[in-house]
Amino acid sequence: MIVKKVVADTVAEAMERIKQELGEEAIILNTRHIKVGGLFGIFAKRKVELVGSIDEYREEKTAQEVDSPLPDKIPPRVSQPEKRAFVERPTIITIGERPLPKEISHYAGLLAEPALNQLAEHLHEKLVSSYYQTQQSDLNAVLREEVRSKIRTKTMNAKYIMLTGPTGVGKTTTIAKLAAYYTLTEKKRVGLITTDTYRISAIEQLKTYADILSIPIHVAYDLDDFEQAKTALQSCDIVLIDTAGRNFLDVGYIEQLKSRHDFKETEVLLVLSLTAKYQDLIRMYDRFQTVPVSGVIFSKADETSELWSIVGLAEESELPIYCITTGQEVPEDIMFASAEEISEMVVKRGMG
Repeated sequence: MIVKKVVADTVAEAMERIKQELGEEAIILNTRHIKVGGLFGIFAKRKVELVGSIDEYREEKTAQEVDSPLPDKIPPRVSQPEKRAFVERPTIITIGERPLPKEISHYAGLLAEPALNQLAEHLHEKLVSSYYQTQQSDLNAVLREEVRSKIRTKTMNAKYIMLTGPTGVGKTTTIAKLAAYYTLTEKKRVGLITTDTYRISAIEQLKTYADILSIPIHVAYDLDDFEQAKTALQSCDIVLIDTAGRNFLDVGYIEQLKSRHDFKETEVLLVLSLTAKYQDLIRMYDRFQTVPVSGVIFSKADETSELWSIVGLAEESELPIYCITTGQEVPEDIMFASAEEISEMVVKRGMG
């Protein structure tokens, strides 16, 4: 058996070098990450060490078959002690620039997911190396751990909680769910402020929920009204603030938002719909970066077939997740999940 060890920047590069040096029939014996160079461990570069091999007897036999396709006589039988066991080699397929063993080719779509673009190279190396180490084709447990490592969740201690975000993401319904949760489950004294004076229906919808829950609500048309509403709700444990939704491409929207609200002592949560394209979610996040956003709420998780945007935005923004809404029912369709529960849901939906 011929054994070859190569060191490269990525698993894909290492596999290509093994294939060039040992041929298409090479098998992978081991893959691991190492650090190379540096001084006393400082500034060392992260590399991939890959050990591959090819059966020397197989090479010789193939060469003999090519040179002598019609042998004059049957070669002598190899005695039992000289027989060599062949190791079944994995079939490698290439998806884009990332080769995958055939047995785990079902992860190819994952590596092409736009929301995971920044993580694709790392996920590829993790999946491939884990496969060669375990020979298991079901690597969802590995994937769940990688997703979990990217997700942070948020607990709430502030008195004032403001929801902001573009139009159509479900801010008013989410406010109602939070009001019901804090009133009925947490037994808090809750007050509501709405500054969404652009839609009469939004005001009436929130007033209806306030009447059902028997909690006070104030409508603020400007900054003075907003400050007066906060003063009137001083006795409340939690004050939930609904803001107007506008087209996130409107450059004046954020300035209007900032001119009509006081963000002091306030947790500002950005509400984003998981039905939106990932690139639009990134643009929305970029638009709201001048607002002191401290966390994110993902809405409409029940209306999409996959949830990879949660992972991509967590990596891009580093914002913690406060909650996820999963339907229109108030107060049932809201979950305050742990990172483990979210990663389980994301992978199950995405790989199911």
